[in-house]
Amino acid sequence: MTKARLEFFRKRLLKAREDILNKAKKLKEDSYTLGTDGIQDMADAASNSYNADILMSISDNDLNILKDIDNALDKIVNKTYGICEECEEKINEKRLEANPIARYCITCKRMMEGKGT
Repeated sequence: MTKARLEFFRKRLLKAREDILNKAKKLKEDSYTLGTDGIQDMADAASNSYNADILMSISDNDLNILKDIDNALDKIVNKTYGICEECEEKINEKRLEANPIARYCITCKRMMEGKGT
C-alpha cells in the first residue's frame, strides 16, 4: 500500500476516533442532566435510570470501536495495516475503505462467520 493511501486511512481513523470521543463526552454530559428537571415520581426515576444505562452501554460499544481504531493506527505505524490477521494476505483496499478497522480479509471473515466465531 502506498504512503498516500496509508495516510488516507490514518486520517480517516483519527477522524473516527475524534468523533467517538466527542460523542462519548456529550453522552456523559447528557447523563448528568437526566432527572434534574424537577420533581420525579418513581416511573420517571426508573425511566431516567434506564436511559442512563443505555447511554453507558453505547459508550461501552464505542470503547470497543476505539480499541479497534487504536489497533489499526498501531498497525499503520508498524507497517502491518491492511494485512489479514488470519492468513496474513493483503486485505482488499475496497474492504478497508468500507471498514478501515477490518482485521481480516473477506475470505477469512466469511469462514470465521460460518464457524460462528
